Parts: sequence; structure tokens; C-alpha cells
Amino acid sequence: MKTQTIKDVARLAGVSIRTVSRVINDDPNVKAETRERILKVVAETGFKANLLAKSLREKKTNTLIAFVDQHRGRFWGAFHNKILHEMMKEAHRLGYRMVISSSSADSYEDNENDGFYLLKHGMADGAVMFDMIENDRRVEYLREKQIPFVILGKDLDHFDTSYVDLDNVAAGYLAAQYLYSKQRSRMLFLLGNPNYIVNKDRSEGIRRFFADRHVSADRWSILYDVSDIGSAYLRTKEALGSPQWPDAIFISGDERAIGVYRAIYERGLRIPEDVAVLGIDKLDMGEYYHPPITTIDQSIPSMAQSALQVLTKQLDTGARAGTRVLISPTICERQSI
Repeated sequence: MKTQTIKDVARLAGVSIRTVSRVINDDPNVKAETRERILKVVAETGFKANLLAKSLREKKTNTLIAFVDQHRGRFWGAFHNKILHEMMKEAHRLGYRMVISSSSADSYEDNENDGFYLLKHGMADGAVMFDMIENDRRVEYLREKQIPFVILGKDLDHFDTSYVDLDNVAAGYLAAQYLYSKQRSRMLFLLGNPNYIVNKDRSEGIRRFFADRHVSADRWSILYDVSDIGSAYLRTKEALGSPQWPDAIFISGDERAIGVYRAIYERGLRIPEDVAVLGIDKLDMGEYYHPPITTIDQSIPSMAQSALQVLTKQLDTGARAGTRVLISPTICERQSI
């Protein structure tokens, strides 16, 4: 079967090629009856606009790439799913499509299946970066190629990059302050990969609170590399097996709290009577834990909207000056403390 062209559609609909193009590009200045006739021909012929050719003409693809770290082969969890969902909704509202690409903070790929390839060859307009580390090679690549991007997280290496982030120093401080205010005497803080800036910041906030209050070091501790449900379960189980087991646990991620809950219940302990549990993310699933988990809200929808607005402003204006947004954490009280 012959591939139909825009010329064929115009001939069959009895209109000009320009009119067909206007309908394809959702130009509102086309009569309803003309639009209906053209769309009917498009449907009957199976015509598809050549988006790549269109993007080359306009030098804009309306495609954005979201780069998510590979997390040692585990990729992303419930937090990433939530914020990516919110970003896709916002991108659609702004007239963009979003493509997700795995990546690694200490390197980047340059093959046809990777998002960096699309950016390099002009098949995408800009990028959103997740899971930052210091000296992140992905950021160096984007800066070198002068590709618009925004970071979901914080950049400690440059003064002119744009990012949107939870104030994670404040989040760590708030976590420690909240558990301390509940008269908990042995507090354990479970954080993820120590190389990620987010965990460095949360650790700094925790340490800052206890230093401000001159709280003895034997009343609190921080453990790292608790990056999934399984490691949260094992580290909690190990901690509860010690003579001075914690009576309050902060877990960096509501999803990982599933492992914490299981370890507590296997030990024959109760939440919150014996062990209080505080999460972060305010994921919907947390409302269905038993008991529902008290959590730190980082306003994921606002974070997603802010990131996309910062990025699309770069695309619309060509501006590269860094715009930086910090979101303040708040406590969402449920029943686990």
C-alpha cells in the first residue's frame, strides 16, 4: 500500500497543504467543517505526520528526557514512580512529551537506545536529572553541549545550574526534632547511598539538630546504604536484636518502611508503643500501612510542576541563568508515632 503524504490528504480533502498542516498542528483558526473533513481523510488514509521532519524544520521536538540513576540495577522505586507520573501530567499540560531514560551519575551512554543520544542529535529539547552526586558526569555533558536541563535534587558543583529540591537539610533536622519531641530515647536514622547529595543533606540536618540540643551520641545513630525494602528489613532486624534497641526509627522513603514494619512485628514489638516509625515522601500507600505511617511531606506535585516550569522557561526564552527552588518539608501525622 502506498504511503500517503500530506499532498494526498490535501488533494482528497479539497484543501491546501497549508490548511492540512494547520489542522495537524492544532491551529484553532480552521473552520470546524474543514477540520472535520481533513481529519476524516487522515483517519481513512492512515496518514501520519513525519514528526522528525517537523522537528528538524522547527528546531523543536517538544520531547523531554527524564534521566533516572540505575540504582545498581534496581532502578527506581515508588517515589520515582510518583514524581515521574506528576511530571508527565505537567509535561502534557505544557505541550511536551516525556521519555524516561536510565543513566548513571558517574558516566553516560552514547548509543541509539539512550536519552543522551537523542539530546546529542537534536531529537529531544531538554532534560530532567534525578539522583545527583558530586562531580556528576551527566551534568558536565549537558553543560558542555549547552542542552537545557533542570535537576531534581541539588548541584553542589556549579552556581549557574537550575534545580528544584526538597530542603533536605531541613528534612533531616525536622525528622530528628520530631522524634526527639516525642520523648524517644534511642533514635535510629536509616538513609540511602551516602554518595547521593540528598542523603548527605539529610544526615547534616540530623547531626545539626542533635548538636544544637547537645544530645548525647549514644541516643541516636545513622546507618547508610538502606536503599530498598530488603535492606531496610535486614538493618532494622539487626538493630532490634541489640540490647539497646531503638524505640524510634526514621526511614528515608515510605516504601522502604515496609521492611521496617516487618522486622518490628517479627520481633513481637508494637508500632508505635514500642517503636515509633517516621517516613518521608507522603506516598499514598503509606495510608494503608498498619498503622498508617507518619511521614514528612515533600509536596511531590509541587516539585514536579516547579521543575517542568523551570525547564520550559529555559526552552522558551533561551535563558541559562540558574533558577533554584527549595521546597520546605512538613510533618504529615498519622498513627505510627
